[in-house]
Amino acid sequence: MAERKEAEREKGDEKSSPLPQVPATLQRVLPRTIPGPVSPQNKGALDWGWQGFLAYGAQSTVVVVDPVTLQCAQTLTRHRSHVVKVRWRKTRHYHQLSTPYSLILASADMNGQIIVWDVTRGEVTASLQDGNKPIHELEWLGGVDGSEHLLAALHPPYSLVIWDTRHNTKLWKKSYTETLSTFHFDPFHSNKMAFLCGGCVLFVEDFSLSKCPSSNGRKFYVSAPRSSPGKVANSMPSSASSNSLTDERTSTRLRRKMRDLVVGEAKPKSDDLSQLTECLQLAYHKTVRDQLLLLYSREILVLDLTINQTVGIVAIDRAMSPFCQVISCWQRDVLFCLHDSGSVSAHFRRRLLPVATSPETDKDNTWHSVTFNADNGGAGENYYEVMYDRKCHSEPLRLNKQSRAIGIALDPVHEKHMALVLGDGRVVFKQVTTTPTPGRVAVSTPLFTPGAPSAPVGPPQAPPQSGLNIADNHFSLSSSPSGVCLNLPKTSLADMVKPAWALAENVKDIGHRVNLRILMTGLMPAVSPPPLVVRMCPPLTTRNIHHYVPRLAAGTQSGAVQIFNMATGMLEREFALHTYPVRGVEWTSLTSILSFGHQPLTNSQGLVRNELIYTDILTGRTITLRPNKSDETSIDMVRVSYLKQYFIVVFREDPFELWDARKLVPLRTMPRRFPRVSALEWSPTSHMKARRESETQKVPDAEPGKSESSVPKEAPQAEASMTESMLSLADFGGNERTSIAKETFVFTDTEGQLYHFSVEGNVIRDGTKVPPDSQMSAITSIAWKSHEIILSDADGNLTVWDLKTRISRHIATHRGWIRKVRFAPGRDNMKLLVLFADGIDIWDVRDVVLVSQVKSPRDIVKVVDVDWGASDRPVLATVDGCLRVMDMNLKTSNSPICQYCTKDPIVSPYLLAGEASLNLRTLMTHQPWQTQYSLSFSGDDGFTPEQLLNIEVWISRIPEELREFLETCGSTAHRALVVAQLFGDQGEIDFWTVACHYLTQPALTQSKDETSSSNSSVGSAELIALGDSASEKSAGSEEPSTVTALPPTHPLETTYHNLCDAATYKHHELERLAIHESKNLEGSQRATLGRSLAVIGERDRAVRLLLDADASNHQFYTDCLRACLLAATHHSAQAQSTIKLVATNLIAAGNIWEGVELLCLISKAGDACRYLQSYGQWENSVWLAKCALPVQESVDIIKKWAQHLINSGNKDQGVCALLSVGSITAAIEQLVQQHYHQRAALLLAAALQLHSLPGSQHHGSSPSLGSTGSQSGSSPIISAPVSMASLAENIHRKYVLHLFSLGNRPAVSHFCRLMGEKGHSLLQELDSLQ
Repeated sequence: MAERKEAEREKGDEKSSPLPQVPATLQRVLPRTIPGPVSPQNKGALDWGWQGFLAYGAQSTVVVVDPVTLQCAQTLTRHRSHVVKVRWRKTRHYHQLSTPYSLILASADMNGQIIVWDVTRGEVTASLQDGNKPIHELEWLGGVDGSEHLLAALHPPYSLVIWDTRHNTKLWKKSYTETLSTFHFDPFHSNKMAFLCGGCVLFVEDFSLSKCPSSNGRKFYVSAPRSSPGKVANSMPSSASSNSLTDERTSTRLRRKMRDLVVGEAKPKSDDLSQLTECLQLAYHKTVRDQLLLLYSREILVLDLTINQTVGIVAIDRAMSPFCQVISCWQRDVLFCLHDSGSVSAHFRRRLLPVATSPETDKDNTWHSVTFNADNGGAGENYYEVMYDRKCHSEPLRLNKQSRAIGIALDPVHEKHMALVLGDGRVVFKQVTTTPTPGRVAVSTPLFTPGAPSAPVGPPQAPPQSGLNIADNHFSLSSSPSGVCLNLPKTSLADMVKPAWALAENVKDIGHRVNLRILMTGLMPAVSPPPLVVRMCPPLTTRNIHHYVPRLAAGTQSGAVQIFNMATGMLEREFALHTYPVRGVEWTSLTSILSFGHQPLTNSQGLVRNELIYTDILTGRTITLRPNKSDETSIDMVRVSYLKQYFIVVFREDPFELWDARKLVPLRTMPRRFPRVSALEWSPTSHMKARRESETQKVPDAEPGKSESSVPKEAPQAEASMTESMLSLADFGGNERTSIAKETFVFTDTEGQLYHFSVEGNVIRDGTKVPPDSQMSAITSIAWKSHEIILSDADGNLTVWDLKTRISRHIATHRGWIRKVRFAPGRDNMKLLVLFADGIDIWDVRDVVLVSQVKSPRDIVKVVDVDWGASDRPVLATVDGCLRVMDMNLKTSNSPICQYCTKDPIVSPYLLAGEASLNLRTLMTHQPWQTQYSLSFSGDDGFTPEQLLNIEVWISRIPEELREFLETCGSTAHRALVVAQLFGDQGEIDFWTVACHYLTQPALTQSKDETSSSNSSVGSAELIALGDSASEKSAGSEEPSTVTALPPTHPLETTYHNLCDAATYKHHELERLAIHESKNLEGSQRATLGRSLAVIGERDRAVRLLLDADASNHQFYTDCLRACLLAATHHSAQAQSTIKLVATNLIAAGNIWEGVELLCLISKAGDACRYLQSYGQWENSVWLAKCALPVQESVDIIKKWAQHLINSGNKDQGVCALLSVGSITAAIEQLVQQHYHQRAALLLAAALQLHSLPGSQHHGSSPSLGSTGSQSGSSPIISAPVSMASLAENIHRKYVLHLFSLGNRPAVSHFCRLMGEKGHSLLQELDSLQ
C-alpha cells in the first residue's frame, strides 16, 4: 500500500482540488528479492516438488519458481552463507484439516544451518543446527504414518541426524566410522539406505525412525572383475554408443570398466579404488528393486544389490559431453542424464534380450520376442544384461564459465518436464515430446505410445494369452465391468511411452510407434552479474497514478542496462548499450534513460573514452551523445533536473557540460577555470510560479490520451515536476514547446565550498557561495528536498542545512566514507537513505533520528548501490547480484505470495486456505449432488470471492483435454486419479493408481482343481517370450500342466513391486534370475540363486546351475546332493511326509530357507509362506506367494502381510495390498479406522459404480454414494448386506462431518438426504452449530 498512501498524502492537505481515485490496477512495490547469478557452491541445491514449484539456491537466497508462468514466486533470504541443499516436503501423507496442503521447504547452507520455510507466507517455521560445517545431504521422510515432518540431514564428516521439524528437536543422531559425502533412501525398503564414502559404498539395513541404528553398516568396495578361465564375466555392450552388439573394441573397453561390489572391511588395491573416488552421484533405482546407480563422468553403473555385481552400464561416446547428473524415473524405467554442455539425454530400458553373437542375429532380434525353452538350454547358455538405449538428446547450450549448469530437476508428477538452472541465474525449461515414426526402423527396442487397442489375436471372447501384452494405457476401461469407456489424455511419461518389458507382437502397430524429442519450452531470465548501479524511475504522483509503472534501471559490468518492474519482479527490457561497464544511469522521463560508462584507466594521464547514450525503453531507440569525442577524463556523474529540462555531465578533472534534456543537445561547456565538482544536486523547489505559468499554457496542447489533473497550488515542487516527466522525450524533435522555467542547482568543489547556480535557457547565472564547513571533510554526495539540503563527507558526517531558518545541524555516524545519500519520495517524507562502504542507514532528517541500520557482512552481503523503490521501500543492489526490496526496518526482503503483484497470477491449490484446497479437491473428484458435473464453482460451494477468482484461473490453465475428461468421465476412481495428479498429491496418486487397476480387473478366482504352480516347470519361454503362449512349452515335459494366473491387459509398473499381479510379478522375478544366471555367481550367491529357481518351479535350471559348480569349491559336494534331490523328488506320501519332517526340523533349527526349499519341492509353498511370516520375513513370504502359489491360495498370505503393514505404521501400503487381492470391503474398513473419511467414501462410490464389491450386482440394498443405479452386497468379511449398509451409513456420517468442516453446504445436504431420518436429524444438529 506504499504507493496508495503516497498518492493520497500528496493531496491530503488540498481543499481546492478533488482527490483522485486510486486505481485498482496500481502496482505496489512490496519487499521482495530479484535473484541474481548462481554460485558453484550452489551445485545440487535444486528440487522440483510434487507441489508443482521449483526451488533452487542462488548464493545465499532460496528462489521459488512457478514453472507454469515462468515467474519467481517467492524468495527466502534468512541464510547468511551459500545454500547447498533445498528439498520440498513430500506429499505422500493423507491430507485433511489437521495436515492440509501446504508449501513446506527445507534448505541448508555452508554454515550447517537448516531452515524450514512456510513458502506461502515466506516465514521460518524451524531453524536447526548441529555444527557449522556444510550440510552434505538433506531428505524428507515419508511413507510411514506421521513421519511427513521428519527430516534426515547428513552433517559432516560422518553424522546422520533425524530432525523433528515440528518441535525443533533431534530424534536421534548416528555417527559412523567413515567420512560420508551423500546418502539415498531405498524407495522399496523403508529400513535401507546407502551412503557414498570416500572409497566405498556403505549400506545400512537397520534404519528406523523410532531408534538409532545399532550397526555401522556394511562397506562395499568397488574392485576389478573376476573372470573364470574360458568364461567372459561382466561384459556389457554399450546401448548408447552403437546398435551393433558385436563391436569388439567397445565390448573389450566396457569389460575392463565393469566392477563388482565386494563386501569386506579391507580396502582393495589403490588402483582398484580409483573408479569409486571419481563417483559423482549415488542413487537407488526408482523403478527396479534392489538396483543402485553410480554415476561417473563417462558412464553409469547399474548395480544389483542381491548379487553385489554390476548388471549394466550406460556409457557414452568419447566425443560426447561428460555426465554430471542422473535422474531415475518412477513411472517408466528411464534415466534422464545431464551433461556438462547443458544438454539432456534420455536413456530408456531395453527389453531383456540375450547378447547377440552376430550382426544377423542382432538384426533378427532387434525388437522381436526371443523364444527358447528348457529343452534348448534355457538361460544357462545365453548372456543377459540390463541395457539402455539413448532415445533422444537435447541440443547443447552455448555456455561459458559463468553459465555452467548447476543441476537439473524433473517434474515428479508427469516426469516429462524438466528445469535446468545455469550459473548466470537463468532457468531453462525443457519438455519431452513425442512424434510419430514413419515406417519401420530396425532398432533394438522401439518406443510405443499407449493408444487405441490393436485387433485381438484370438477370438473376441477368448482370455488373453499368457504373457504381458499392453494394448492401451493402464487407465483404459474399454473392457471394464461397467462398460465405462475412457480415453485419458497423455499428460505424463507413462502415457507417452509403454514399458519395454510389455512389448508384444499384438501391439506392434506401426501407426503408434513414436520418436522422442527434448525441446526447450521456456526461459526465465535473471539479473546480469552483478549490477554496479541502480536507479529508480521518477516517483508516483497524482498526475501519473493511472499509468505509473515502478521501473528500475540497473547497469551491469558487461555494459548492459536491465529494466525491472519492481512490483512484479520481472525483467522487462535488457539493452546491450555499452562496450564498457555501466557507471551510472539516470531517468529523463518514465520511459527514457541516460546511461554512461568509460573504459578502464590504462594511461598515466587518466584519459579514457567515454560513452553517453540516451535510450527510449519502450521502443528501444538509442542515441549516442558526444559520439566523436577523443580521449578525456572520465565522466563522474550525470544529473537530470527535476523538471527534466536539463542535465549536467560532470567529469572527473574537466569542467562540466550543460545539456538540453529535450533536444539532447549541449547548451554550455563551462570554462577551464571553473571549479572541479565533487557533488552536485538540482533543486526541487525553485521558481514554482514560473513553472505553473508555463505549465498552464501547455495543458491544452497536451498529448491526446494523457490522463492529466490539475496541480495543487501548494503541491511540492518534487511532485509538480514529475508531471513533466510524462511528456515523452521521443517527441523532442518535432515539439518546439520549450519550457522557460528557471531551475537551480548546487554543487561543491574539492575544497568543500558550496556553489549555487541558476539555469534558464542556455544561460547559467552565478548565485551565492557558501564557504566550507570546518566540521566537514571532502564532500561526497548531496541530497535536496523541500528546504533541506544534506551534505555527506568522506568521514561519515552528515550536515543538514535548513534553508528557511538558515540553521545547520551535524550528524556524526562514525561509519566512514559515505558513498551516497538520497531522500525518499513523497510529501513530507524526510527519510534519508545513507550508503556506506559497510552497509546502509535510514535517518529521519526532520527529527534527526536513526530509523534503521544494516551492516555487512554481519547482517547482509556487501551493498553495491541503493535507491528508493517507493516511499517506504529501499532497494539494495548487493554484490551477490541480487536486487533486494527491503522494508523500512531493513529486516525482510520477502512477502507472502498472495500479496505479490505478478505479471500473470500465480495460483495453486497449495496457496489456498486449508479448507478451500480440500473442498476444491472434493468438488473436482465427486459431485453426486449435482445433476451434471461442472468445473464452475460459486460462493455456495464454500469459497470466498478471492478464492473463486484464483480457482477460476487455476482451472483455466488445466489442459483442455483434461478438463473435457473430468467433465465426461464416468468413473469416480479415474477422476480421483486425475485430480490427484493435478494436485501433485503423491499419496493419492499411488492409492488411486492401484485402486483403478484392481477395480477394473476381473475377480481373482481360480478353478477348484487348480494345483500349485510349483508342480510345473515354468519354462524359459514364459520367462523371456512375453508374447508367446504357455502352450508352446516343450511337448516332452512329463509334468502336468496347470492353470496359471493370466496377466492383466494393463499391468502396473515395477514401481509398485509387491502390489503387481502375480503374473507380472513373476515375470520380473524370472527376468532378474535370468540376469543372475548370466553372472557366473559363486559360493552362497550361487546357492541362493539355485534355491530361488527351485522354489518357484524352475527345477531343471536349478539342477543345471548346481551341476555347473566348480569342483574346487568347498560347497561342490553339497551342490551335487541338492541337484540329485531336486531331480529325484517324487510325490509318494511317504516321501512327502519325510521331506516335510526334515523341512520342519530345519526351520526350527534356524535354517529357514533350506526348509522352505524342501516344502516347495513337495507342493507345500503355502506352508512355507506361513513359516516365513512367523519368522518375520514378510517380503520374502510375499515373493514366494506370488511366484509359487496359485492366486487364490496367495490371497491369505497377502492379507496377513497387509495387516502387518498396517500394524507397523505403513497403513497406505497395507490398504493397497488389500486392494491387490480384491478385498475392497476390508480396504474400506481400514480407511474408516484410519479416519481417511473422504478416501473411504470415494472408494466405496467407485467400487459400487464399477460393480467391484462382492455381490454388488445381486442385492437390492443401495448404500450408494451418489452413483445412480449402484447397489451394494455382501462381502467376504461382512457376510450380510445389512452389515454393508451399516458400513456405508457410517462412512456417510463421517463424510458429512468432513464436508461440513469444509463449508460445502450442498454436499452436506445431499448426503444427509441419503441417510434418511438419521441424516435429517444430523442436518438439524449441524444447522444449529452453524
